[in-house]
Amino acid sequence: MVDTIGPDIVAARDELDRYEAGTHPDQDAYHGLSSRQRVTRFAALTAEHRNALPGQLSSDGQSAINWAQIAIRLNLTNHQVHPHLRDPVLDRDLPVAAGSFVGTITGRIDDQPWRQQPITTQELSALMKCLSAACFVVISYLSGMRPGETLNLRRGCASQHPDTGQLLVNGRYGKGHGRAPRPEDGEHDPWARAWVVVRPVHQAIEILEQLSESPFLFPASLTGAHVRRPADHNARRTGDMTHDLQRLIDWVNTTFARTDGKPLIPTDPNGRIYPSRFRRTLAYFIVRRPRGLIAAALQYGHVSTTVTLSYSGKADTGWQDDVAVERLEAILEQNEQDHLLLAEGESVSGPAATAYQDQIQQTHRFAGRSVNRVRNVERLLAQVDPNIHHGDAMTCVYRPETAACRTARVNEGLPVDDGPLEAECQSGCLNLAYTDRDIQLLRERVSTLDAGAEDPLAPEPLRDRTRAQASQARSVIARHETTTTTDATS
Repeated sequence: MVDTIGPDIVAARDELDRYEAGTHPDQDAYHGLSSRQRVTRFAALTAEHRNALPGQLSSDGQSAINWAQIAIRLNLTNHQVHPHLRDPVLDRDLPVAAGSFVGTITGRIDDQPWRQQPITTQELSALMKCLSAACFVVISYLSGMRPGETLNLRRGCASQHPDTGQLLVNGRYGKGHGRAPRPEDGEHDPWARAWVVVRPVHQAIEILEQLSESPFLFPASLTGAHVRRPADHNARRTGDMTHDLQRLIDWVNTTFARTDGKPLIPTDPNGRIYPSRFRRTLAYFIVRRPRGLIAAALQYGHVSTTVTLSYSGKADTGWQDDVAVERLEAILEQNEQDHLLLAEGESVSGPAATAYQDQIQQTHRFAGRSVNRVRNVERLLAQVDPNIHHGDAMTCVYRPETAACRTARVNEGLPVDDGPLEAECQSGCLNLAYTDRDIQLLRERVSTLDAGAEDPLAPEPLRDRTRAQASQARSVIARHETTTTTDATS
């Protein structure tokens, strides 16, 4: 929406603005002419170029001449074509377009124009709001900003750090005392701050700066004058952006279709999409995706997870708080599932099988607490976190003193984390356990490994390595089938 469709919407808005200001090149042909002469010449030029008249849909669904648009394009007084001036157009019996088109379509999706006809003036306002909502999604989600912080961004807020080259968005802290009125121009703002972002955020800001002349990226109104909240002095409200987000979803589902007939953006099972959900969604994926922080850093193009954790700016602990709350919820859900499966008879094997069972039994006693402070989250995390990490066809019951991955990094003089490093996991580690879920994944993997070991096109060293991996997986499966959690504790 931002990269492909956005420039076409901006171009349509720009062309309409030039028509309304009387500066469009097409209007040069009418300079110095009277109103009747302009209408007569317009009719002649339209017929000569075999163009259709600007149209609009009438109440009965038929195309009718859009006289207001003709008046704008001819730069007539009060943007009206008086009825006694219309004969030169009506006498020619010219075709009427289905809308009043502005701009051209240049954006392509799957090597096809995203629509066949240019944008009409009737739909331009709604499309501008959809584009603004799409830019809000990009900026809010990929920066970790709160809704109010995003909506109050000003023109010229995008910058680049002169030393590190990091892309920045300069805004204002939007919580607590940071909601105080902004100082006058030139005065020091103690609540100013910068967010580290990625290229798509800067691209969205660039589109928004072209979409309107307001000092705000998200003005109170993009098209009509706001009497109570003029766009020059007021940003869009969160409630209005909520409606814009729904408008964007509806437009996408109406304009584009999947081959199976299902909506491109399905209904969210958790209800309406509110602006506040994007920041928490980012925390959700960082915590719950495999290698969450690493995955987030790679996805957003950052060079380190430190940048990811400082999304909300150096002085803001709120982002880390959101991640901590999400981590607490994820751990509680994992504990509940692990305990339920153990109660239903799930087998666990491996050197850490006993520790796995003991940890699950101990942490499952959590009966629930009201979490109203960050310190409560940190305390509960210490109580309920069993330090069990479900990985790729194996489970780590992490203890630093027996972690092979940690020992290897210490011996090499490398920095160590306070958790497992799956990329450096070793099959002989004493922290490993295998649940029935892990064994099922291993069984599926063995088939793939066997096929690779017999691939005549693969180099022999690769086939030998694949054959060894399949043999190791079979050994783990065999031990699991002959060793239950009870056996492991004896």
